[in-house]
Amino acid sequence: MKQGNVSAIATYLTPSGQRRILRCSTCATPFAETREPVFFALRTAEDNVMMALKMLLVRVDLTGIGLVLGVTEQTVLAWLTRAAAQADAIKRHLRRHLSVTQGQLDEMGNFIERTHAQQWAPDGESLPQSADGRQWIWISSAPEFRLMLAAFGGPRTSDSAMTLIAMTAAVVTGVPCFFSDGFSCSWAALVAV
Repeated sequence: MKQGNVSAIATYLTPSGQRRILRCSTCATPFAETREPVFFALRTAEDNVMMALKMLLVRVDLTGIGLVLGVTEQTVLAWLTRAAAQADAIKRHLRRHLSVTQGQLDEMGNFIERTHAQQWAPDGESLPQSADGRQWIWISSAPEFRLMLAAFGGPRTSDSAMTLIAMTAAVVTGVPCFFSDGFSCSWAALVAV
């Protein structure tokens, strides 16, 4: 804005007020100022959508939100889906040139149901036949920015370590110094990727 690259060409009315239609001076493409964000083409006022999202943050249940705002649970879930997609797009945009100098790798285990005494092989990997209910969450982060770089759920195996490192490599530039809890597969994955 105010760089001479867009100009306002029209306005239109929404439940949340008046919005502008802009035109790109380079390609001459017109677009709405709220195109693609959470609020685009909604029949509900932006304040109500924001209220619902804030209520979700403080763990108000979907039924309660629907009752207070006079909408269905499916509507609230649709708003949440749109907001999550927009947050992901913003996160990817902000991370694209982030120069990470330190990375931290970790995997966290959680027992859902334990039926077998043997949890993993001597090298620390999960056993393929093990159904002990242990679920692993793999995370890479940049502590200097307090930013999670990548995360996924999977078994404690070298393949999972490789997946985490590949996901991390896709979002960082350069080769940061990595720290981990010493799981042997992390070193091999770092070298491979």
